[in-house]
Parts: sequence; structure tokens; C-alpha cells
Amino acid sequence: MPTTALLAALLLTALSGAASGASYGDTSPIYAGGAIGPMQFNADCGGGQQCKGRDNGSGKLLAGFNFAPFSVWQGSELTSSVELVAYRGGKADLGRQRGAASFGGAGLSYRISSRETDALSVHARAGMARLSGKLDGASSASTGVTAGLGIAYALDKHLSLTGDVDVLRAGFGALARTHVYLWTLGAAYKF
Repeated sequence: MPTTALLAALLLTALSGAASGASYGDTSPIYAGGAIGPMQFNADCGGGQQCKGRDNGSGKLLAGFNFAPFSVWQGSELTSSVELVAYRGGKADLGRQRGAASFGGAGLSYRISSRETDALSVHARAGMARLSGKLDGASSASTGVTAGLGIAYALDKHLSLTGDVDVLRAGFGALARTHVYLWTLGAAYKF
């Protein structure tokens, strides 16, 4: 995943220049975070059979840029952002016939967040991801759709605890329609 780390660094560098001219109070609009948790791998194995596997060693790293917040109604605060996300799935056993499956990749998402209280916010994201997968030793890659829902609790103006559910859709070789469900707990830091 060195390429993903390089892309994240380039995104942060590019966005820091845009952030220097905007007024965001005493924090930057740039944030980064990471999260770990279980992954469930579901695929159509053909013949009406579902291949399912689960792993607890999955996670994601993200870097994002918040656009200026706006208000839709009295007391509301919505913030939209763009995120670069790197995913890594553990190894999910799909049974004797299909072997093990794993994946990794990177994507770009649009996120909208609604601040509910001073510390609590909920968010939704949608985007595209390029995922590479291994199924029983054979590698393949595809571009697919991502979506997710989450919640964040701010410990202070910089650090937040996060909980997310992400759905990644792609195809890996013989498994043309694959859904990966990723449940994560993590932290995000706003610079």
C-alpha cells in the first residue's frame, strides 16, 4: 500500500494550500484517521449459491478535506467533504470449494456530515473505489461503488472517535458480484 500512502500525502499537500485561504476558526479543514474492525465478504458463487466469509483483521485509513459548513435550518450545521480512503481486508475463508478471499484498494468518496450536538455528528458517504482481490490465490482487480454511514463523537476540537459501516461493491475474477461489508471503530484527527 505504499502507493496509497503517497496519494494520501499528495492529497493533503494539495488541500493544505487551498485551506490556507479559507476561514475555519482555529482548526484546519484537513483531517485524517484510521479504523479497524470485522469484514464480511459476500459473493455470488454461481448456481444460486452464496459464498460468505468473515475476518476480524480489516481496516481503513483516510484523509479528507472539509468544505465550509452551511446551515439548512435554524440550529443545523452540515459539512460536506471529500475523502481519500485506503481499504485493507483480512483473509476470509469461503469454504472448501472457493478457498480464501482478501482485498485491498483505494477510493474517493463524498461525505456529508450533520452535527447533532457540540460533540456528536452523523455522516453518510458515497464514492468509487479500485479494489484488488485474491480468491484462492488468483488475483484480479475492479472498480466499484462504495457507500457508508457513520457516527463521530468529538473528544475536543481536534480528536474524534468514529464508528462506520461501509459497503464496497466490486468483482473479483469468478466472483463477478461481490459485496464487502466493513464495520469499523477508529479515530480521526482534524489538523
